Amino acid sequence: MSLPTPSHAAGEEVPVSALSRAQLLAVLTDTVDDLDRLDLSLVAPGVEDARRLRSSLIGQLRDHVLPRLADADVPAVVVVGGSTGAGKSTLVNSVLGTEVSDAGVLRPTTRTPVLVLNPEDQESLADHPVSEVCQVVASAAVPAGLAVIDASDLDSVHEANRALAIRLLEAADLWLFVTTAARYGDHTPWTTLETAASRQTPIGVVLNRVPATILPEVRRDLLGRLESLGLAESPFFVVPDAGPHEGLLPERSVAELRDWLSALAGRHRAAGLVRRTGRSVWTALRTDLERLADDVDAQHDAAVRLETASQELILEPSAHVAADIERGARAQGAPTTRWLTLAGAGGPLASLAQGGALRSGWFGRATKARAEALAALAADTCESLAAELRADMEHLGEQAARTWQEAGAGDGAARLLPAPGDATAIVSRWARAQGGAVATVPRGLTPQSAGDLLVAAAAGIEGARASAERLGLGPAAQEARRALSEEMSQALAQMVPTGAAASLAPDPALAAALRLRAGELAPFTRYGATI
Repeated sequence: MSLPTPSHAAGEEVPVSALSRAQLLAVLTDTVDDLDRLDLSLVAPGVEDARRLRSSLIGQLRDHVLPRLADADVPAVVVVGGSTGAGKSTLVNSVLGTEVSDAGVLRPTTRTPVLVLNPEDQESLADHPVSEVCQVVASAAVPAGLAVIDASDLDSVHEANRALAIRLLEAADLWLFVTTAARYGDHTPWTTLETAASRQTPIGVVLNRVPATILPEVRRDLLGRLESLGLAESPFFVVPDAGPHEGLLPERSVAELRDWLSALAGRHRAAGLVRRTGRSVWTALRTDLERLADDVDAQHDAAVRLETASQELILEPSAHVAADIERGARAQGAPTTRWLTLAGAGGPLASLAQGGALRSGWFGRATKARAEALAALAADTCESLAAELRADMEHLGEQAARTWQEAGAGDGAARLLPAPGDATAIVSRWARAQGGAVATVPRGLTPQSAGDLLVAAAAGIEGARASAERLGLGPAAQEARRALSEEMSQALAQMVPTGAAASLAPDPALAAALRLRAGELAPFTRYGATI
């Protein structure tokens, strides 16, 4: 690379410190790979524009910059684009003086772009990305050093065609914008023109099929619009309305446009067009990389906000569970009814409820009946606790999924937010642990039945709590209640794993890398810089 400085004669180039062509190829190839992996799914200020910019940068680097760096002899690419019915194909055919691109009313819905090139340039464009998406036609009608693409419609009814048209414009060294008196103000083509102008893409404008009666008015209005975009100096051509016709337009209608394209033809002149395009590309690319780095930072901030919101979702249900367990609210219903039945007069748990001696009975029958009753009571209690926990987890899961969806992380939720755990297994694991929690088993109970009593007492059955206190199991019941609350809180916390939302943020090093690469492109934006 070289650059003129005040200490040298006009036009003389001097070396500057910058990336070599090979280094630049490597850096920009890595940039494309990074952009391919960059996830901008989170809702953040300007994210829609950021997504479009990311897609635009990928297309521009892959389809324009990298092929140009890899082979300096690639011909300059002129893309003829515009809205449906603008007459692009007929115009291309007429300028080249031969039928190279099919024209007809069916093409807007079945359109395949046509790349027309000189046979001399066929080999150099064989591996170019645009050749992969275009029908390639070799014709001596196109001067060597130029390649003309009759592109898809910018406002095609098919989204794939619209996307392809935008991709081809990203590959252009020059965009020939074709419109008509009726269509030049259409939103989609005009928005695309605004974007191209902001990026300093060389643009020529063709006002096609314009009746002479309205030409002055339309021309004046269109030129005013172009001036507002900074395109007042862009080449401007008028092609009169030829009326109903088939085949090529009259020679005089396209002579001026043909002469202009011919002036660009020839390898040296086409190379000059490429250099002028290149300077604007580096300037725009540098700006876009810096802007996208800011968007990466915005994604990180959005991920942090989602992480905070996700963890806050756990606080309320966890506090609610702890409060319920503390006041015994989770033992209401079937467990309490079971206790009242078993502890009533003549029931197997009557003596336990009344504070009497826990007799073993004839051949231990009373102890056995007591153990069976406590086992049934614990089973009812565990079933009720599991049902409550299951409902809590499902509700929390729905809240988390909705929060992530609203934040633009719906796909991430499917990957990173687990399904509710097995509530029955969680409660059963806690209940089994109570069987070994009693150091000294009260007379008249087995170790298992003492654990079952703790299960009922910890869940909040009032009679079971009082019985445990009388038997000296109060501290153990309190510890069982604490363990139950902790088990349920952990089950809820696992529904929104810590750090899951934060992991959705792009690697923060990517923002720094994009800014670094933008800085490395600075020398290419200076006047006189060449590669």
